[in-house]
Amino acid sequence: MLIILTSPDTIAPGGQPRTDIATALITAKAEGHPVAVISNRAKPAWFESTFGASRVQFLEHPGRQDGRVIQENAKRLGLNPYDVIVLAGKTEDIAMAKNGGALIVAAGWSTDNKVQNLGVPVKDGDELLEVLALTDAWSGKWWFTGNAVQGGYSVRALADLSSMYGQSDAQKVFATNLKNTVKSGGARLTALLTVTARSLLKDGISEERELFWGVYPSSKSANNDTEILSDFSHRLRTVASRVQFARRGEPLFIRHRPSSKRSAGGSLNRNDPSEQLLTLHLNPFYKKKLLGRHVILLDDCTTYGVSFGVAAALLRRAGARSMTAIALGKFGNCLSDYRIEIAVDPCAPLTKNGYTQQPLLPLHGITNEAAKVSLRSLVE
Repeated sequence: MLIILTSPDTIAPGGQPRTDIATALITAKAEGHPVAVISNRAKPAWFESTFGASRVQFLEHPGRQDGRVIQENAKRLGLNPYDVIVLAGKTEDIAMAKNGGALIVAAGWSTDNKVQNLGVPVKDGDELLEVLALTDAWSGKWWFTGNAVQGGYSVRALADLSSMYGQSDAQKVFATNLKNTVKSGGARLTALLTVTARSLLKDGISEERELFWGVYPSSKSANNDTEILSDFSHRLRTVASRVQFARRGEPLFIRHRPSSKRSAGGSLNRNDPSEQLLTLHLNPFYKKKLLGRHVILLDDCTTYGVSFGVAAALLRRAGARSMTAIALGKFGNCLSDYRIEIAVDPCAPLTKNGYTQQPLLPLHGITNEAAKVSLRSLVE
C-alpha cells in the first residue's frame, strides 16, 4: 500500500481540474491506497463535485512544507514516509515531500521551474497509475545489502542477474535492457527511479546532509557526463536528496585512458584493481568539494566489486567520509572487500607506486528474493 498526496494546484492548474488526474486518484483510492489533497488554504470549490463519494480526502494543513503532514499520516496508517508518493506540481509540494522523507513524482504538466527540473515525471493520469502499480510491487528492500568492513564502504544491488538472465552474457543483456529503459522514458523509467529512491529513503538517505552523487565511468568514457547511467543518477538525486552534486557536465571520475571492458572476461584477472587504478582519477573540479561527504556511487552492475573498491579508495583519499555503492544488478556471489590505500593526489593519474593494496577479503551480505521479481518487470 502507498499513500498518495498532492495539492489543488497540481490537480487543477489554472483552477480547472484535470479529469485524467482526478480519475487516477479516484482509481488509486478504490485500489486501496489512501489518497489526500493537501493545502495551506481552504478546500477549493471544485473539490466535492470532482471527487464526490470517492473518499479522496482534503486536508487543510497550514505550513505543510515542513513535511510533518507526511510523517503524521504515515504513522497513523502504520506506514513509513518512504511509502508516501507526492505528486508535485509546485515548489511547496517538493518542500513537503523532501522535508517529510517521501518519494516525489513530478506532474509533467506543471509550469513550475523546480518541478520541471525533477527527474521523475508522469505525463498524465494513466502513467501515474502505471507508476503506482509498479512501485507498489516493490518492497523497498535491496536484493543485496553488504558492508565492506575493512574498505569502509557499503554495497547495495537491486537485482540478481544470475537468476534473471542465466550465466551467458548476463551483464551485456542487462546493460542493454537498462539502456533501453532509460532511453525510452515513460512509466517504466519513472518506476525504476522511484523504486531505487524508495530503497535509498528506506536506508535513511534523507537524513544525510552531506551527500554527493556520482557514477562510475564506462571503460571508454568520453568524460562528458552523457552516459546513460549519468542521466539516471542526475534524475535520481533530484527525488532522493536535497543536494545537487555532482554538477551536470562535470563527472565525478575522469577516465584518462580507456580500460579493458570488465565484463569481457578472457584472460583478464577481474579481481585485480590495478588497471582501473591506472586509468581513472577524480575530477579536479571536485578536489576541495568532497571533504566530509557521503558519496552515492552508481554502476549498472557488479560482479567482483572492483569498481567500488577503486572508487572508495580514491574518494577516501580525497577526504570523503563514506561511500554507498549502488549496482542496479549484481552477478554471482564473488564480491570482495578491497583494501586499497592511495598515497598521492587522487585528482591526477596514478602510477604503480601511487597506491598499495592489502589481500582481498570476502564481502558478505544479505539477499532479498522478492526484490528481483519487481525489477524484472521494469528492465526486461
